[in-house]
Amino acid sequence: MAVCPKCSRHIKVWQMSPYCKGCGAHLMFASFEQQFEKDRREAEMSMAFFRYTLAKIKSAYISGRPQKFKIIAALFPVIALFLPLGNLTISTPVYSSSLTFNVIDMFIGPFFTNGLFGKLDALCAAPVFGEIASALKPLMLIYAVMVASAAVILLAELLSFTGNKKVCITTIVFSVTGIIGAVLTKLFSAPVADACAGVGTMAEASSSFLFIIAAALFVIPLVAAVWCLRCPPVCTFREGDELRVEYRKKYKKGQIELLNIPSPIYESEEDKREKKKLISQAYNMSEEVTVSE
Repeated sequence: MAVCPKCSRHIKVWQMSPYCKGCGAHLMFASFEQQFEKDRREAEMSMAFFRYTLAKIKSAYISGRPQKFKIIAALFPVIALFLPLGNLTISTPVYSSSLTFNVIDMFIGPFFTNGLFGKLDALCAAPVFGEIASALKPLMLIYAVMVASAAVILLAELLSFTGNKKVCITTIVFSVTGIIGAVLTKLFSAPVADACAGVGTMAEASSSFLFIIAAALFVIPLVAAVWCLRCPPVCTFREGDELRVEYRKKYKKGQIELLNIPSPIYESEEDKREKKKLISQAYNMSEEVTVSE
């Protein structure tokens, strides 16, 4: 049942009058001033939080040369995944296939859509292709780690505004993982070539130069992350916004009531001058209206 916001008198369901019969307060506008004060504080904190977040995003991406370079560096591991690190050709009377060791053929292209990736464990026990599949399995897993590392590096860069230090450490860890993956891919490509001797198959690893390029492309985000750790982004916030965001955090956690927050939370000298200017303009307009009447 509804109650009067002023005297807490119960309002009957069938009462049509907008006034409380106990204290005479207007039921619609009795708490208008209190609600206005709440909205005023929430609006100040919300705008400050928006400016605060925008400043953090700006500083994370374009505040300096290290941050700008880190954006570009995050794309290089993705380029490494498209390098042809080798070729596998299977040709038998009942089946023939050709596979290039890059992300398109191994995960996106025919090798994945034809179902061979999901049947790799079963192929390891096959009498014809079992030895090839057994040698190919660790190579696939290592390459999958490279793909995951490149994806995490790119995702970490997109989330740079969440925190410079943890994002840079994540980039360093997965860059090292990608470098190790590129080296192991070269080492594990030799057993695949040996296993393909016969049964109409042939495997060729690319030259060591391409593997060096792949590893070097993972080194670039590593260097960029170290540079950003040494030269962290500089955030420039509007005067008073940090205090407003701090009050907002306390309010969201329930540590402080909304009406107990000062209003305005912070008022700079520029805000005071602007406020005086608006009051003066309003006063002059009222004087002009009075004179004209």
